Amino acid sequence: MSDSTVLFLVLFSSIYIALIIFSHRRRTGHSTGLSEFFVSGRDLGLGTAIATLGATEIGLITIAYNAQKGFNEGFSAFHIGLAALIGCAFVGLLGFVVKPIRRTGVLTLPEYYEQRFGRDIRIFGAIVMALGGILNMGLFLKVASSFLAAMLAAKGVGIDVNILMISLIVVSVAYTCYGGMRSVIITDIFQFVLLAAGLLAAVFFLNSLIPMDQAVALIAEKKGAAGFDPFTNPNFGASYVMWMVLVAGVVSAAIWPTALTRALCIEKEETVQPAYLIASVIFLSRMIIPAFLGVMAFCYFALPGLGPSSLLQAHGSDADLVATPLMLGHSMPGPLLAFLAVAMFASFMSTQDSYLFCWASILSRDVIGPIFGTVDSETAQKLGTRLLIVAIAAYELYWGLIYEGSEDIWDYLAVSGSIYFCSGIVLLAGGLYWKGATRRGALWALIFGFAAIIGLAPIKDALGLSGLSGPEIGFAAIALSLGGFIAGSLSERNGGT
Repeated sequence: MSDSTVLFLVLFSSIYIALIIFSHRRRTGHSTGLSEFFVSGRDLGLGTAIATLGATEIGLITIAYNAQKGFNEGFSAFHIGLAALIGCAFVGLLGFVVKPIRRTGVLTLPEYYEQRFGRDIRIFGAIVMALGGILNMGLFLKVASSFLAAMLAAKGVGIDVNILMISLIVVSVAYTCYGGMRSVIITDIFQFVLLAAGLLAAVFFLNSLIPMDQAVALIAEKKGAAGFDPFTNPNFGASYVMWMVLVAGVVSAAIWPTALTRALCIEKEETVQPAYLIASVIFLSRMIIPAFLGVMAFCYFALPGLGPSSLLQAHGSDADLVATPLMLGHSMPGPLLAFLAVAMFASFMSTQDSYLFCWASILSRDVIGPIFGTVDSETAQKLGTRLLIVAIAAYELYWGLIYEGSEDIWDYLAVSGSIYFCSGIVLLAGGLYWKGATRRGALWALIFGFAAIIGLAPIKDALGLSGLSGPEIGFAAIALSLGGFIAGSLSERNGGT
């Protein structure tokens, strides 16, 4: 069976790579300039905008952490998808942040900081933005490699995780450096189609093994009401649900740079709102479908005659993380598994290249550029971005090997990302919608918002704050940032020192 899987894996991978190369030859190299490199020539129509917006936010890391949540928490994990739908739909209906930021014509988000608050805020804000984003992607490579390796190992295809990590990061770096944002857009389109087909095929196949009524009955038996109701689930609760509406919905769509940059790439301003409104359905699906796979994995290893318990037990404390790929590898026929593996590789690529490019371009254009006067130099900006892509990838490889935290993957991502977005949501929304906002307010917001770093498990434990949840710390950091923004702005307007 492993020979058949390898054969189809090579076949599907070759087709995917050939299509990517062909698309690049047609779409890249025909135009140059900073706009082409940073925002793909600002030429995205509605369909492409929806595909790239959805694909960037459906990476293999997304599948892994939602599957982990579904495995641990049952159907109550679905509330994260509903929260994402509500938050993203809110952004689409009102054009919150995304429409006015597109109107500014900036190439990066910190560039708006300079327009509104001054160059020093641009540099400081870019550092905070990149720090939160780079720390956020620290587990991407490790989790993706572990997921793929476990899925193939269950079919008898052995792959060393460290070798896979190095291979994935080398391919991602080379690919992203080549075409900039245009490379990102191309992989997003392919990933969107491949992953949608692969995940839907997996859902139908697993439902044929485990009927829905049987899954519901088992979750009710094993997890009780907590397996269905997030408000009674001790790992969620009301504050967590509200935090998800903000983080998985509003922030993920309108504040997080990798998603918000898509608004900068859209050709027409009037296309921005419909793109985000329609994409809200994708934001729902990207959470619920992997969580459903996680629920199926729990049932697969709990029901007699399906998944051998020894397969899961061999992974110890990582069992909840690898349960879903083990189930997929153990249960699915070779050709279908090979197709799904390629689709998941594509999903890793589309998120990886987007994140690498986003943080590298921000550091190059909004930190190094203003300091050394190279903001408008195409040669310097492209070279700086490419060198930083390599540096960030090296960090990612290192961080994936050394970080040890007690939180779930999704909770780690939400907390690490809040280092930026707790102040980012204040600066972007406050700057765009409050005429009285000033440079001092922006500075104080950035400083106070950085308190969100306390939410990381090792730091929280070191400070003796383990009794506080991530959402509680996150809401407190936003309140501090907002308070600093208002107080700083009012004191500057009133002539205070």
